Amino acid sequence: VRPAEETVPIPPAEATIPLPPIEVTLPVLPKEKVFMEPTPVERKREKVGSESCRTCHEEQFKKWNDTIHAKWHPSFIEPDKAKESKIECETCHGSGNLHLEDNRNYLVITTFGPLSKDTREEQNAVCTGCHNKSGLHYWNGGAHGRTLKCVDCHQVMQNNSKRYLLKGKSEMEICLKCHIKEKGKIFRSPHLSHDEAKMTCSTCHSPHGSDTPGLLTAASVNENCYKCHTEKRGPYLFDHLPVQENCLLCHDPHASVNNALLKVRQPFLCLECHTNLPKNLPSSIDRHDVFNPHSGFTYYKGCTNCHPMIHGSRHPSGARLQR
Repeated sequence: VRPAEETVPIPPAEATIPLPPIEVTLPVLPKEKVFMEPTPVERKREKVGSESCRTCHEEQFKKWNDTIHAKWHPSFIEPDKAKESKIECETCHGSGNLHLEDNRNYLVITTFGPLSKDTREEQNAVCTGCHNKSGLHYWNGGAHGRTLKCVDCHQVMQNNSKRYLLKGKSEMEICLKCHIKEKGKIFRSPHLSHDEAKMTCSTCHSPHGSDTPGLLTAASVNENCYKCHTEKRGPYLFDHLPVQENCLLCHDPHASVNNALLKVRQPFLCLECHTNLPKNLPSSIDRHDVFNPHSGFTYYKGCTNCHPMIHGSRHPSGARLQR
């Protein structure tokens, strides 16, 4: 350690020794060719005709010729929707010249089904391009239109069903694939299980959309039922208010193990409403000794034994639905 008063002398500027300049020569690299991505050229799409498709798709071609699309539409299809007023392969799949050049490339045509690269909206747009005369706004806003593709229910390339080009043999087969809750009940129903009934799901429901809950074909549940059960419509001198409100309060239209498709058998169905009414009301169950096991009301069990006009009465003396 130097003492504080000791200092180090600084040499004068003339005493610095200059260093020689250093020359660095960089090697000249050879010029390399830089790869430039070519500007993609949009290939022109052109129609090639169905006969070109038939070369590879002979089996599909035969099935197609037997469908309603192939037989009926040549006279009714809009001219701008098909070549020479006839539906061809390219009407739905788009121009096929690029696919014809490379038959392994399915990206250049519109395809349908679960393996398609086209979105649900793109696939459905092909169908709704022609099927747009009525109810399309219901389809776009309905539960089915928001989640399903047309080809989920329809098989347009062959006849599996008698009508509507369905993927299954019947409407019920198609609907019950998703509506599992109704599947276990439906075969107990007199509405659908018997051939003589002649009813299908679309008798009451509109699969392509409706402005009512449940995709009903009528304005309400009751209006749907009244199409067949016209005698229950009324008007009545004495109404049974739950009946006028909603048939589903008492009935299950799809199926029931009880008589008349009742949700609960008598008298328990009636007791759901009539048990807790004030005693001074004529409709109060307290006027009937139903909870006495020795009572005739309990023995016969059915309220309609005395009140048969349960949907309403037109009789001047039918205030209690007895006639």
